[in-house]
Order: sequence, then C-alpha cells, then structure tokens
Amino acid sequence: MHVVVPVLSVMGLTDEPAHLEGYGPIGAETARGLMGAASGFYRILTDPGSGSCSYGRDRYEVPKKLRRALQVRDGTCRFPGCSRKARFCDIDHTKDWILGGETAERNLACLCKGHHLLKHKTGWHVAQDPDGTGRMTWTSPEGREHTTYPQLQEVGNAVAQTRWLDATPAPF
Repeated sequence: MHVVVPVLSVMGLTDEPAHLEGYGPIGAETARGLMGAASGFYRILTDPGSGSCSYGRDRYEVPKKLRRALQVRDGTCRFPGCSRKARFCDIDHTKDWILGGETAERNLACLCKGHHLLKHKTGWHVAQDPDGTGRMTWTSPEGREHTTYPQLQEVGNAVAQTRWLDATPAPF
C-alpha cells in the first residue's frame, strides 16, 4: 500500500491531506494513524524547489526509490485508456536514453509491456511536459493527440515542503 503524506502533516504541524493508493485523498489524521500502525515505510525525498527526482545521464537504470515514486505518481500505465496498475509496468524513458534522455522523473513514466512496445515499434509518439507534472501527450499514427495525466499530481511537491524554514527551527 502506498500512502503519500506531506512531512509536515506527519509531524502534526499542518493538516494537509495525504493520498492513499487506489482510493484518493485522505485526511491528515487518518494518514498519521496509518503511519503509526505501519511496521515500516519508505521515504521518498525530493528536491524541495522542483519536487523532482533526477539522476541525469549518470545512470540508465532507474533506482528503486525513483521507481517507487513513479509508480505512486502514475498509478497505472500512462497510455490513453490503459488501466494496468503501475506496479506491474515497465519504467520507460519518454525521450529514449540512447537519444540523450535523462533518468529523471520528468522523463520517465510507467508503461505496460504492450504499450511500451507500441511506443518503440509503431508510429505512436509521446512527449512528456518538462515541468515535472508527468503530463504526457501521445500522438497517434493518424496525428490525433491524446493527453494523459498521472493519478497523483506532483508526488515530489506533495512530500517536499520547506515552509518550516521561514520561522521555525528544523523539525529534526
């Protein structure tokens, strides 16, 4: 189960909602209860300015923590109309690595095996907005455009917060 919770909500400093995989938004108190009952959890830390994770051109393979963040963000295969769960999908470089694409959240998406092959072997083309929101525009061989959005907008911004820097000492 994935629960994305803003760190300040976990600490009780804000009541910003969390996101429960397969369900949607949940209240901060419910999220804190789930966190307290969990036997363990994974932290996904992101750049507080952009909220994104990136390894640039340093590595092709997607690290486990970034893979998990993408699965939470996307929820399902990102091809229009596909509902295959992201945890059963490949992580694909939108702009191919061989063509200079980076291993970065803004250039990666979950695609089921069939749609991953379709992207590489047919006339379909895809572009991902460079702003890190995960919005993708697919263009069919006939030139029709289809836009898809991740299940959870901006995972990084949902967990990376810096407001405590303004007036409060660091919470750790």
